[in-house]
Amino acid sequence: MAHQEFGNHTMKKICIAATLLVSLLAVSPSNVHAKQCSNAYTAKRGDSWWSIAQSANSTLNKIFKINNATAKTQILVGDNICIPAVTPVPQSLSRGQVIQIIRAAWPDDLEEQAIAIAQRESRLNPRAVSSGKCCYGLFQIYYRWHKTWLPDVGVTTANQLLDAQLNAVAAYRMYQRNNGWGPWK
Repeated sequence: MAHQEFGNHTMKKICIAATLLVSLLAVSPSNVHAKQCSNAYTAKRGDSWWSIAQSANSTLNKIFKINNATAKTQILVGDNICIPAVTPVPQSLSRGQVIQIIRAAWPDDLEEQAIAIAQRESRLNPRAVSSGKCCYGLFQIYYRWHKTWLPDVGVTTANQLLDAQLNAVAAYRMYQRNNGWGPWK
């Protein structure tokens, strides 16, 4: 009888453990809190917030906002990431629109400094080209110097840096690569 009670007790523990395991597997431990959205992306191995934003032609801030996330929010394989709708950027931009593009591309704590740099570099003119024809757009990015990594952010020609959104995104990536404002000092 004692052996049977031990067996029943062990069997109950196994059943409880199995039930607990199944319930843990059914609930994703993800920290991503995507709202119900019509344009969702399922995270794959190796995805990052940056890579998802780039492949969706979006910005980090937009991706973070729509998913109620931050740079520290972990992405797990299988997470549903909400992708914001892409709105076309008009050819001629007002000063306010340019500032908004910069704000969307840069984190909140850096956007005022980014706007000041773009003001100094190009007077917030997305179509600005330096007199030496080396530096392009809002942040006066030196295309030939950075052309090895610029395709990672969707820039494959110097003229693409004349797109305000691409230039702002590329400038933020350049800030990250250089651990600060060094390229504009």
